[in-house]
Amino acid sequence: MFQDILDSLENFSLKDLHHFKDRLDLLIKTKKYKEQSTLDKRISHRARVKISGTAMIEREREFFDLAHKINIQEMSINGLVLTTRATVIQDDILIAIFRIPSSGEKKIVNCKVKRVKEIQLNRNTVYEVSAQAVDKSEVKAYRDMLKKRGK
Repeated sequence: MFQDILDSLENFSLKDLHHFKDRLDLLIKTKKYKEQSTLDKRISHRARVKISGTAMIEREREFFDLAHKINIQEMSINGLVLTTRATVIQDDILIAIFRIPSSGEKKIVNCKVKRVKEIQLNRNTVYEVSAQAVDKSEVKAYRDMLKKRGK
């Protein structure tokens, strides 16, 4: 079947072949995105960005008032992907604070960690974190859970 398609393409003009190539590239991109979406369980596209900011980990706020540096790599309407040197575990709640580069507007995003990937760089550990945006009620429930643990 593949050979029959190639044989039929030899009769096309150069203009038609370029048009066919463009359509084929678009088809490959859409199929590739659909495959990634099923693997990542992603609903929308993520924009690749380079935004620096800070994050506070709710689990640490009980004892420490630390803000960790983060670098946001990808962002969508319902989540983000970031890297940090702070130890992050799955299901942590993060409060990410950053400024939008175009307007300088300060944004605060409450998010729940879904995936953590540990990367070793020159004897330093960097965590690549995929987090989903959550509302304040989930943050409040997490804080209550932290207060009640051990009782």
